[in-house]
Amino acid sequence: MARAFAITGDAWTQLILREAFYGARRFSTWRERLGIPRSVLTDRLARLVSAGLFEQRLGRRGERREYRLTGMGLDMFGVAVMQGQWERRWARSSLQDRYALTFFDRDSGERLTPAVFDHAFGHRVDARRVRWVAHAGLVAVPPPTSRRRRAVPIETDRPIIDRSTDIMGDYWSWAVLSAAFFRPRRFHAIHTALGVATNILADRLQRLVLQGLLRKHRYQTSPARHEYRLTEAGRELFPITIAMHGWAVRWLCPEGPPLDLVDTVSGRVIEGMVCDLRSGRPLDPRRVRWEVEAVPVGSATFLPPPAP
Repeated sequence: MARAFAITGDAWTQLILREAFYGARRFSTWRERLGIPRSVLTDRLARLVSAGLFEQRLGRRGERREYRLTGMGLDMFGVAVMQGQWERRWARSSLQDRYALTFFDRDSGERLTPAVFDHAFGHRVDARRVRWVAHAGLVAVPPPTSRRRRAVPIETDRPIIDRSTDIMGDYWSWAVLSAAFFRPRRFHAIHTALGVATNILADRLQRLVLQGLLRKHRYQTSPARHEYRLTEAGRELFPITIAMHGWAVRWLCPEGPPLDLVDTVSGRVIEGMVCDLRSGRPLDPRRVRWEVEAVPVGSATFLPPPAP
């Protein structure tokens, strides 16, 4: 998963991908919608092209270059949806107090309920039934060195992926939260698992406690020492983690994954796919229509469809 975080773990990249699902294709569109600094946008788009999530094409008239989502980029749609689902419950913005996203199949018009499955048309992943198997040759992935955590929150106006970027908008926050599912709880154990600098780890743990994703539990009084345990909000990040793991395995591990997640009942390897809860069909942004519904009144407003 470190490979995925190195590409998509920072706040600006998450917002750029979000706007791509809303149809953004041109540099000027992202600049206008996000107010992102030109140099930062240039850097992130170049990284996304290099990683394979975007490809560059000339516009219809050939005068401006556009950025189109590839199959790899489109496959991130499910991760974005699950992040939005978590955000609506645990990090709701003022806009999300008034509006909610609902998803529909473009062809049938049936309402879709996103959920993380073990594989397409399989079963919903149950955190209590997951074990992991590490393979020989596990190699650490160096984190990005040129992107720091933003000190100022990013202001956006979408009912999906908004405030969560302030909570999980950098590589090390994602890494600490994902590591928590392997249950290292003490500072030294987390430090050993991640290889993160102690000052960065202390900062992220403090932030995640303040944001309600981790809680401190004192296990020693003299001197005072604490463990860091996932709260309910933190535990409900598990579907996002599984979805991100599945995406990373499909696109970033051509030599095979260094770690498998396995269903303890069936013994089957968990692929981590975001599907419709009723049908089990994987969510494909090219087949999904979404609406923004006003929560108090119940009226609906339509947004642009995802980019094909």
